[in-house]
Amino acid sequence: MKKPELLAPAGDYGCFQAALKAGADAVYIGGQQYGARAYAGNFSRDEVLSALDEAHFFGKKIYLTVNTLMKQEELDRLADFIAPFYEAGLDGVIVQDVGALLVLGENFPHLSLHASTQMTVTDAAGVEALKRLGIVRVVPARELSLEEAVLLKKESGLEVEVFIHGAMCYCYSGQCLFSSMLGGRSGNRGRCAQPCRQPYRIRSKKTGKACYPLSLKDLCTIDLIPELVDAGIDSFKIEGRMKRAEYVAGVTDAYRRRIDEYLACPEKREALPADKKLLSSLYVRSGLGGGYLKKHNGRDMVTLDQPGYAGCSEELLQEIRSRILERTIAFPVSMTAELQAGRPVRLTAQAGEETVCLEGEMVQQAQKRPLTEEEVRKQLARTGGSGFLAERIEIFMEGDVFLPVKALNELRRSVLEELRARRIAAYHNDGKKREAGKKRHAGSGDAAAAVGCRTGMPELSASVITPSQLEACLEAGVSRIYVPEAAINAGMGKRLRKAGEQMPSCEFFLSLPLIFRSETREQMGRVKTLLDTGLFAGAQIASPSGLVWLKENGWKGKIAFDHRIYVWNRQTWEYWRQDMDTYCAPLELNGRDVYALPSPGQGQPGRKEILVYGRIPMMVTANCIQKTAGECLRDAAPGKAGLFLIDRYQAAFPVVTDCRFCYNVIYNSVPLSLHTFLGEMPESGAAFVRFDFLQESGEKAKEILGLFQEGLSGEKIQPEYGFTTGHFRKGAQ
Repeated sequence: MKKPELLAPAGDYGCFQAALKAGADAVYIGGQQYGARAYAGNFSRDEVLSALDEAHFFGKKIYLTVNTLMKQEELDRLADFIAPFYEAGLDGVIVQDVGALLVLGENFPHLSLHASTQMTVTDAAGVEALKRLGIVRVVPARELSLEEAVLLKKESGLEVEVFIHGAMCYCYSGQCLFSSMLGGRSGNRGRCAQPCRQPYRIRSKKTGKACYPLSLKDLCTIDLIPELVDAGIDSFKIEGRMKRAEYVAGVTDAYRRRIDEYLACPEKREALPADKKLLSSLYVRSGLGGGYLKKHNGRDMVTLDQPGYAGCSEELLQEIRSRILERTIAFPVSMTAELQAGRPVRLTAQAGEETVCLEGEMVQQAQKRPLTEEEVRKQLARTGGSGFLAERIEIFMEGDVFLPVKALNELRRSVLEELRARRIAAYHNDGKKREAGKKRHAGSGDAAAAVGCRTGMPELSASVITPSQLEACLEAGVSRIYVPEAAINAGMGKRLRKAGEQMPSCEFFLSLPLIFRSETREQMGRVKTLLDTGLFAGAQIASPSGLVWLKENGWKGKIAFDHRIYVWNRQTWEYWRQDMDTYCAPLELNGRDVYALPSPGQGQPGRKEILVYGRIPMMVTANCIQKTAGECLRDAAPGKAGLFLIDRYQAAFPVVTDCRFCYNVIYNSVPLSLHTFLGEMPESGAAFVRFDFLQESGEKAKEILGLFQEGLSGEKIQPEYGFTTGHFRKGAQ
C-alpha cells in the first residue's frame, strides 16, 4: 500500500515549524511575491532559504506557491525571484499562469512544476493540454469526486494532489471574479475579499430572508482517509496559509496519526473520536463536511446561518501548544567512536544515507584515571541544539586511554555540523544553475512586433442566447456570433441556417460548455452533431479541456478562446497561439495592459478580441443556488436567469443554471460597458470588440449595438443604462 504525502500549509515561519513538528511530509509556503495568499504573513527571501535547509535536514519537502496570474513585467522578474530558492534545492512550485510554467521550465529544468487548483483542471483532457509544459503534478478542482480524481490520475499518468481539510471556495478556483469586480481585490492575484461570506437574499418567485448561500462548510475527510489511501492519491493537502500555528499543528497531527494508523492496520477504518472532536473545534465555519469527494452538490454543504469562524477554546489551543508546538524534534543519528592510544580519536556518524567520519586529537595512554566508556557515551549523547538525537552509540576502546572531554565535545560538534551540511547540500542545485539566456522563448521580449501589430477599426462580435438577440446582431452587421448549444432549438437552428445562406460574411461559432468533467463527455453528442452540420465556422471554448475535445473529434474549423482561458502575458499567448484563431482579453487587466497584449493582423492566429459590453460572469459554481433555495428551475429557458442574489446594497446578481452540464453562473448586477474607451479601440490592436447579451431583449440589443457603432465612428455617446467599466481604467489589485 502506497504511503501518501501529507502536505501542510504555512503562512509564516512559526506555522512551518508547527507543520514539521506535527509530522508533515511536505509544507507549502508563499514568498513575498506571486502567492495566492497576499495577506498571509508569507516568507522573506532569507526565511524561504532557512526553511528549505531546515526541511531538507529532516528529510521533508518545501513547495513554493507561485499561483497568481502575472502581468508581463511581473513574469519578466520571476526567474530572478526563483533562482536562489532553486539553487537551495526548492522541491517544487505550485503555478497557475501558463506563462509562468514556461518561464520556470526553461530556466530551471530540474524544478518540479505543479499545476495549481487555480488552473481549474477538471479532467484528464485539461492535463493533456498542459502536459508539454512539463508539469509533474496536478491539483485538480476541489469540485471533483474521488472517482474523478482517480480517473484523472489514471488517464494523465501524473501525480494528483487532493485537498483533505480546510476552507472551501464556492466558485471553481480560478474562475472567480466576484471579489475583483466588487472591490477591486482579485482572487487570481491573492487578494480575495471573500464576498461569498457575505449575506444575500435569494429572489425567484418570492424573496427569501438574508442568509449565506455562497458560504460552504469547511472540508474534513478524516473518515475518508482509508478510501483516499486505497485510491492511490499521491498527496493529501491541508488548506490554511492564513491560519495560525495551533491550527496547522492540530490538524496536521490528527491526519498524520490517522494515515499512519490505517497504513499499519488497514482493518482499522474508523478515526479516533478525539481527533474528530479536535477537528470540529479548531477554527471551523459552523460545521464540517466531506466536500465534493462523495457528493455532487447540495444545500447541506452550505453554512446558511453562520459564515464566520467559530471560536476556539484557549484550553484546546494550550493543549496543542504543550503537546506539539513546544516539542523538540530531532533526526536520529548513529555514532561510532574509536579510541586507541597513539592514534587520533575517530568519530563516525550516520544519518539517513549520509555518513561523516572525522578524526580529532591524539588519544593518550592514561597515566592516572582512564577514560571510561560511559563517560565517552555521555559526551557523545549531548546532541542538544544540533538537530540530531543519538539513537545508537558504539564505542571501541583499546586499553586504558585518556582524552580531554573538551576534545571529545569539539569532535562531536564538528561531525554533526558536517553531517547536517551534507544532508542539506544533497538537495542543492548548485551544479544545475538556471539556464537563463540559453533559450529565449518566442513569446518573450518583442513577440508582438515579431508577428505584426494590428491597427484599424475592429469588427463586431457578439454572444446571443435568444432569436431576437440574433436578429439584432444580424441587422447590425455583426461579423461573428457566438451561440451556446443550449440555446439552439429548432427555431434558432433554422434561423442560423437561413442567415448563413443570406449573410455568408457573418461567421457563427458554437460555444462549448464552460466546465468539462468526465461526465461532460457523455453529454457532448448533440454538440458534436451540431458541429458536423457545417453551420458553424468556429467553436468557442472556455477551458483547455474543450480544446482537447475538439481535436479528438477532428475539428478543423476556427477556435476562439474565451476570456476564461487567461492570457495575461506574451508567453501564455505564444503557448496557445497556434491553437486559437482569436482570444478574448482578460477582464482583470487595465486598458494599457490589454492593448499591450499581442495583436497580429488578419489571417494570422492569435488575434485579439476585447469585451466591450455584457454582464461579467462573477462565479462558475458546481454547487447549486436553486437547490439551496429549495426550487427546481429545469424548465427555465437556456441562459435565462431563474433567480437573483440580492446583496445588502440591494444590487441584484442574476444566476443562470445549466442543469445539463450541472453548473451555475452568477453574473454582475450591472453590465460592463466600455463606451467611454471606444475612441481608443482602433489603436488597441483588437480584431473584434465583443458584446455578450444575456437578459437584453432584441430591441435593447439593437439599441446597444447602434450606440457602440456610433461611438466607434467617433460620435460621443451616453447610454441610459447603469454600467461599470470594470478594471479597464485601473486594473485589479
